[in-house]
Amino acid sequence: MSNKAKLPMEPGVPHPELLAHLRQLFESPAFKGSRRSQQFLQHIVDQTFAGQTEQLKERSLGVALFGRDPAYDTGEDAVVRVTASDVRKRLHQFYSENDSAVRIELVAGSYTPEFRTVSARVPDVSEVAPVPLVIATTPGSARWRRVALPMLLFVMAAVSGTWLWSRSRTSGIASPRSVLPWSVLFQEGRQLQLVLADPDVSAIQELTGTQLSLPDYANRKYTANAEALGSDMQRAIRLLRGVNVAAVDVGIALSVSRLAGAGSARMKIHPARSLQLSAFRTDDDFILLGSSRSNPWGALFEDQLEFDFVRDPELNREVVRNKRVRTGELARYVPTAGGWDTGDAYAIIALVRNPNQAGSVLLVAGTNAEGTEAAGQFVTNTAELARTLRANGIDPVGPACHFEILLRVRTMAGSPSTLDVVACHRLAIL
Repeated sequence: MSNKAKLPMEPGVPHPELLAHLRQLFESPAFKGSRRSQQFLQHIVDQTFAGQTEQLKERSLGVALFGRDPAYDTGEDAVVRVTASDVRKRLHQFYSENDSAVRIELVAGSYTPEFRTVSARVPDVSEVAPVPLVIATTPGSARWRRVALPMLLFVMAAVSGTWLWSRSRTSGIASPRSVLPWSVLFQEGRQLQLVLADPDVSAIQELTGTQLSLPDYANRKYTANAEALGSDMQRAIRLLRGVNVAAVDVGIALSVSRLAGAGSARMKIHPARSLQLSAFRTDDDFILLGSSRSNPWGALFEDQLEFDFVRDPELNREVVRNKRVRTGELARYVPTAGGWDTGDAYAIIALVRNPNQAGSVLLVAGTNAEGTEAAGQFVTNTAELARTLRANGIDPVGPACHFEILLRVRTMAGSPSTLDVVACHRLAIL
């Protein structure tokens, strides 16, 4: 990309400025209509920050972002080149229409972004209001720190968001934090642990055509008979180390933090792969993002659910099973939209107990990323949530109880557009 204005440029951009600029790009007309280009740009920026530029190769990007087989023919399948070209065009459009002190350049033929500032127009980063979140990592795990830092800065820099439902969050409610499930999760003196999904483990399962069990995930055994896999497949799996974070999860974490207010100081965020089983043997409260295919820890609580995700081998995708069919409900709900697709997805929101512990667990999961995103927006929209609970015989500001909500999410070109509440079940008294 050329610097048309011939302005003096300086190498390097402070992280908060660049991540705030990413948010500006994604909310602009140039990028707003392309979720794929947003996630491609976010991924290559995150990998650059993490010092993983060796992974910014066409084949590696095809495997990590688009689920391609490690041995796929890059000459025949140009998905990475096409997407990168689209990102370059959108960057060019944005900078031709906007004066920006920060520039991201993606040189033709390269997938490693370059960052520049226009020295005369460096913005005042003191105007960016930080959100107090704590990113928790396991001791001695440097790779989690590399990923957590960009994510933390992204959350700190983001001061506003565009959500699907913009109605008042406090209509008729004294405090959003008094509404279930938040009245349970935001208790004084209790730690809230938010566990992000592991999109890399989902990609491994797609590549190998297997279903990973929770015991294997907990024991860091991500493939069966790894020695029988070809060298290209083994190399691709080694690249999927659990360092990637789904962009939708960052948005949900930000929304939960805002809802918590001052209580967000007691909130910690963990990548799923950084945890061990012992992490759940506490009286803390938990929020788990993603279905058990992308966040296997959710399997710890599936026996309490009346709606859960199962893999349909014929459709090669997750469907929702209804284990307690009520009047007007189906025994199975089949999504028609995969990732980056148009159609129907499904999502589950469930408040359950942590067996043998005093804490509670909130599960927020979809049959695809768009479903999880919509579920996260819905559960943090306390006005909509309260109306749904009340309509199904649950007092949203009354005694704590377990419940589960099934949502149908209509997606358009990879973005959630509208949703319907399919069912709401009371599970048990806490």
